[in-house]
Amino acid sequence: MSKIDSLLEEARALSNAERRQLAEKLLLQANKEAEGEESAAGERGLAAWTESTRSEDWSPFYPSKLR
Repeated sequence: MSKIDSLLEEARALSNAERRQLAEKLLLQANKEAEGEESAAGERGLAAWTESTRSEDWSPFYPSKLR
């Protein structure tokens, strides 16, 4: 029996209200973890983009008073 099946068997012993609370807590935890992963992926992407454009000259695109 898999770990998930074992957990499901244990959850069946809970009342309906307890199973609902468990489901809500699992969903909140999963959402927190997903947000952390998304933030980390965004930071990696921004760092990679910054590094790839580091040697480019963007001055022609600046307004003339900033050159």
